[in-house]
Order: sequence, then structure tokens, then C-alpha cells
Amino acid sequence: MIATLTGAAAAALIVPALVAAAPASARTAPDDPVSALKSQFTAHRGVKLDEQGKLIGEGKTERVILSRRAGVLEFGRKGVVASDLTSTFSLPSGDKELAEEFKDLFSPTRVITVKGFSYTDGKFYGDAMPEGKKWVRARAGLASPGNPAQQLVNPLEPATLKAVLARTAAKRPGGTWDGARTVVHSGTITLGELYKVSPTVRALLGAKPSATSAVLPVKWQLYIGSDRLVRRAVSSWTQSLRGLTSIDLTYLNDSRYSGWGVKSAIEAPPADQVAEVGELDFEGGNEDPFARLMTTEN
Repeated sequence: MIATLTGAAAAALIVPALVAAAPASARTAPDDPVSALKSQFTAHRGVKLDEQGKLIGEGKTERVILSRRAGVLEFGRKGVVASDLTSTFSLPSGDKELAEEFKDLFSPTRVITVKGFSYTDGKFYGDAMPEGKKWVRARAGLASPGNPAQQLVNPLEPATLKAVLARTAAKRPGGTWDGARTVVHSGTITLGELYKVSPTVRALLGAKPSATSAVLPVKWQLYIGSDRLVRRAVSSWTQSLRGLTSIDLTYLNDSRYSGWGVKSAIEAPPADQVAEVGELDFEGGNEDPFARLMTTEN
């Protein structure tokens, strides 16, 4: 399972149609966050995301990868059905040679996900791209490409939101986010509990966590406005890779949600600019660049 986690994080590293926002709700706000979320599930409406992730390799030499994704998530009748997100990265400091080697891997990347496919535009594929092509198409997964520290507590999944809030241990004023005064709900939920309720977590892990991993605590905070919509979600957890490598990995994620009800009409890129994965011409070995980056010593 640990190897699957590492691979999932690696895959996340390699792998706007916006108009003015409409009011989050024209009616009386629902009484609870889950009902408020479901009320937003309308075709061609969505929410804007600004997400910051931090992946910390804690070993002999601490290494930190910072990532940011921003864009829009578009809803359908049952939840998110499309997205248009651009990712940027900051590499571990103090190693110019390493930064140069991985510059394409960590170059800005835009990913459009619509109708079951993800379209990736970035320098990672480099010379492997067929001439005249700009985008690479692949089957879309719930594990979001472009962020090494995936948001495990996905507040856009009704079942996940319900399960997490049921474990609220404390509440306090959370300040103003997206023009709304918020209350912070905070607590802890295990990785195993999230796996049971969250499609995002199941896609990210790829397999049921072992008994040891299932009890790992995921700390979370949800900032909820008076309209019961989530404006901010923060989560953190630590996975030990000792025995496979010499490091522990700590995943931190801070996701901001704004412009609830924003109009969105995300479409796939022009077909003549799209290449299939099978058309790419890769050269070289099979070394996992993510694992090497996190374990290379200064």
C-alpha cells in the first residue's frame, strides 16, 4: 500500500472558461453543509479553487515540494463533472543541479478534465510529443494530476463532507473568506474511514489500506460560511516510508473555494492538437523521478 501511495503521488506530479459569478444561493440557505453542497449541483455552474500543497520528505535532509493549483471545478447533477486547473511548483532550494534536471517535471501544467478524459498541457512530455500536438489525452481519474499533496478531505463529495463533520471535535470563529464570515469545524478522521466514504481517496490510494495504514490520523479543518458552504479546507497527514526509503512523507493541503455558482462551460481542446498516450515517444529508463527527488541527498 505504501508503494501505491508513493506511485500515486508520483503520478500526480507528472500527469478559463469563466464568466462572472452568480450568487451562491438565491433562496434561503439550507440548514446543513451537505444540503447546501447538493443545492449547488447544477449543470454549467461551479466553484473556483485555489489550492496549495506541501509535500515534506523528512529524513537526513528535509526536502519540500510546494505546489499550487488554481482554476474552476464545474458541477453536474451529482457533483463535479469537469475542471480546468493550472498547476505551478517550487522545488527544494539549495540544489541548482537538481532543479535543472527536474525543471520540465515541475514546469507549469494545465489540465482540463471533461467527459471522462484529462487533457494535459505541460513541458513534462517534452520531445515525446508528436509534432504539432499540444495536449496529451488520458482516461480521467479522481486522483487529481498536478498536486503531490492531494486534498484527502474533499468537501465537494457529500458523503465525505457528512462523515468528516460527524467527527467535529471543536468549533471557533474562522474569519471572513470569499466575503463570508465563517466558523471553523476541526477534528481528526482516519485514513481507513476516508477510504470507505471518499471516491477521491479510493482513487488516490488504489487499494484498501493495510491495518497499520488504515488507522493513520488525518487532521482537518473546514471553514463554513453562514450559507453552509465550505470556503476553505485544510488537511494534513504523515506516511512513513522507512524500510523502503529513509524518509517520512508529510502531506499538507490548504484549499480555498470561492465564487460558488460561477458559470462554467469547460470543453475539450481542439482535436487536432491532442495526442493519445500511446503516441508519445519516450526514451530512457524507468527510474521514478519523484522517488529520486525526495531521497537524493544534498
